[in-house]
Amino acid sequence: ALGAAAQAQKPDLLYVCVQDDAKVAVVDMNSKAVLRTIDFQKLGFPATAKPHYVVVEPDGSFWYLSLIGANRVVKIDPQDKIVGQYEMETPGMLALAGASQLVATRSMSAVNPPKRIAIVDRQAMKGDEVEVLFPRPHPMTATAAGYAYTGSLGVNQIASISLADQKVNVVNVTGPTHSLVQFTTTRDGKTLVASADVSGSVLVFDLSKPASPSLVKTIEVGKMAFDPVYTPDEKFVWVPVKSSNELVILDAHSWAEVGRVKDANLKQPQQIVFSADGASAFVTNNNKMDHMADPSATPHAMAGMDDTASLVVVNTRTRKIEKAIPLGKNLTGMGTRSRH
Repeated sequence: ALGAAAQAQKPDLLYVCVQDDAKVAVVDMNSKAVLRTIDFQKLGFPATAKPHYVVVEPDGSFWYLSLIGANRVVKIDPQDKIVGQYEMETPGMLALAGASQLVATRSMSAVNPPKRIAIVDRQAMKGDEVEVLFPRPHPMTATAAGYAYTGSLGVNQIASISLADQKVNVVNVTGPTHSLVQFTTTRDGKTLVASADVSGSVLVFDLSKPASPSLVKTIEVGKMAFDPVYTPDEKFVWVPVKSSNELVILDAHSWAEVGRVKDANLKQPQQIVFSADGASAFVTNNNKMDHMADPSATPHAMAGMDDTASLVVVNTRTRKIEKAIPLGKNLTGMGTRSRH
């Protein structure tokens, strides 16, 4: 095990999915430079592998990647070697749960995937699928209280999964059709924040009864609200909104909207990851005609395009774009060492 000083000197790596190129770019978050790019075709996967989402062990020892088109979740070491694989149909979002588990949902692009999530032992990369009873389970988060949470793209329901006994509890969510995209939770596991594609809402749930999330607040931010994330100090939640190409900033205490980041470099922003000190926000952008989001908008509000997409770096103090790093076609999920 590395000492704290050695640990602090390791670069903070950000693994960024370049989904339509079957690649993952490895970015040094301190220098804001691309260190290398991993080509999954060279590792034996198809051109349509679609690397989608990443989670990283807290000590940086391994990272995990969902490959939608290859029906695999893969475990990768710091030398970019694949050291384990778990096979499942159209994996989507991932979360680390406790010291040993990895939980995976289904891709947003999957029309009728199994109504199950996968719970995988991270060391052995073996696991089971657990029925969640509703269609298209997509968002995923897990808390220190031993629960994982997913929600449906198709119906207004979320499920809590007790990881100790795999007991599932399904909760109905009020309101118009939401199409739940992604969840995030506070470090203490007391609050869950969800984003909604179709209703354009951010939904805040109280998790004081962890098996039964209770909706306490709904904030309108704009259609195609994607992956919400807390700032490292947990004072704010940032939400990328694809329909308006903006990042919406909410006060995590009052839930008032306190700002919007707008810039020509934001082109269908999908996910945000903060640097450890909170000074920089890294944002993936799709920059393509997104047929998977908001199916009700026909013809689509966005101009048809499928162009090179950039990882955009925002200075969180000024809320101005500091850098745009072109990486390839359709940047989706990304991950860095979790510090929870």
